[in-house]
Amino acid sequence: MKNRASNFLTRTSHDQVKSMADKKKHFATKALCEEAMNELKKIYWHEKQLLVVVPILMRSATTFELVESLTLLSDYTGEHINLLESKFPEINKIPKIKKAYKAVTYENIV
Repeated sequence: MKNRASNFLTRTSHDQVKSMADKKKHFATKALCEEAMNELKKIYWHEKQLLVVVPILMRSATTFELVESLTLLSDYTGEHINLLESKFPEINKIPKIKKAYKAVTYENIV
């Protein structure tokens, strides 16, 4: 009787440990997915900003090669943004960005 009881307890504790390990893997995977999505959102928003800035740079460019390069950059960035929006519809939500640096302004320097 004692052996059966201890054997049952061993199996139960083994199953509990296994389920706890599975839960830890699930939480780790979920945290990694959230971190990857936040990084993807950062890339997305920076590329959206590029679409605003590149035409301004094109207007002030002085050489044809520079204008051509900026045009290609704008085209590729627009394609990448459309691809991200089609594959990840939730990417339009603003990412949770932790500010790790302080913006450099004239007042900070002086």
